[in-house]
Amino acid sequence: MLRFVWRCHRPLRSLQLAPVPSHLASSLARTPRYHQESEPYQVPSGVRSKNALVWQKTVNPALRSYIKLNNDPLVPYRFVVPFGDDNWPEDTWGYPLGKHVVLLRHSGKKGKLPAFATQDLKEMGFAFEAFQYKWDHYFMPALVRYFELNGNSDVHAKFRIEIGDVEWPEKLWGFPLGAQVSAIRSKGIFKDQVKKDKNKLEKVKFCFDVADREWDTRVLPSLRIYWQEFGNCNVPSKFEVPDCLPWPKAAAGLRLGIVVKNIRSLEIYAKQFARDAVELKELGFVWDHQWAEWNERVFPALETFKLEKGNDRITKFFVVPCTTPWPEKSHGLQIGVLVSNIRCYSIYFDQIARSVDRLASIGFKFQIVPKKWNQRVEPLLATFDELHGHRDVPIDFVVPSEAPWEEKDWGIQLGKLKRKETYYM
Repeated sequence: MLRFVWRCHRPLRSLQLAPVPSHLASSLARTPRYHQESEPYQVPSGVRSKNALVWQKTVNPALRSYIKLNNDPLVPYRFVVPFGDDNWPEDTWGYPLGKHVVLLRHSGKKGKLPAFATQDLKEMGFAFEAFQYKWDHYFMPALVRYFELNGNSDVHAKFRIEIGDVEWPEKLWGFPLGAQVSAIRSKGIFKDQVKKDKNKLEKVKFCFDVADREWDTRVLPSLRIYWQEFGNCNVPSKFEVPDCLPWPKAAAGLRLGIVVKNIRSLEIYAKQFARDAVELKELGFVWDHQWAEWNERVFPALETFKLEKGNDRITKFFVVPCTTPWPEKSHGLQIGVLVSNIRCYSIYFDQIARSVDRLASIGFKFQIVPKKWNQRVEPLLATFDELHGHRDVPIDFVVPSEAPWEEKDWGIQLGKLKRKETYYM
């Protein structure tokens, strides 16, 4: 009985599985592979940058098709291969090719391109550096051709190469050269390329700051000659630089009067003006042409007329004589026409409305016409009413230099403009 128990409690030996027959083992090993190959290939909906099968069946054929159709490897970021288009292999339809291209460029910069894609990309001429490719294949060829056709590289901001223009290589048709040039000047794009190809840009006379060049070669030299010829910089708006000595040849035809007007009103050439402010002051450049005309030519002529004639009855066709005692700066001024326009249209309103006392001292009479009154005086009376609750403006009231009065109205002698005995509505 004891022997029986001992035998029942002996430790069990480890179980060993019998080897699988060779014909069954080979069958089992092939099963997963057979199952994988039997599944139909599906185009991924998202980017699969590290999948060799996706590269072979989708990305590589799609890239080659894009380059063939567009003659260009710069795939837009949002580009997706169109469905149902026979120009593209079916296994590429719907793939986000643009996003895949961006990942390829990032991988290339880091030296982590998939080994299975490297050779294919080299063969198809893939653009690993998009900016460099645009510079080499579009911008520089277009700029050089523009220089060949025009003799300069002053490309207008809106210039775009016309499609079908036989004077340009077909690959450049539609290229927005003007916008690219403007972006280089204002935003500093192609910074590395510009630095590298500085000599090439100099050969086509590329100018990084057109305003600087225009100012230095045309505007400022013309202002110097104008001062030399006329003794001031009060350039009439219709004045154009003559094509003769002593005027600078490069500035011939420049509408200097318009340029000066725009400097005053639009503040063009602001950087250049600030840089050369000392010289411009010496040339007598003034910011407000009307005030300069009024103070230096018009009022002195009115004052002299009063002294010479004893009244303010200036005929319409009276012109300031070029003799003493008439002010030299007023010589030739059609003061008769000007006075007629003051009385009929209230021109020089800002000047006469601030010079009421001065005009009264020489006995000069005029009227504020209804149209000008409604435009300029009525708003002032309305503001006065809001502040004081009435329109009985004191005779000595002058519009103060503070809110709510508008800056353009500061200094107007409002109280005297309202006097009925002097101004008629």
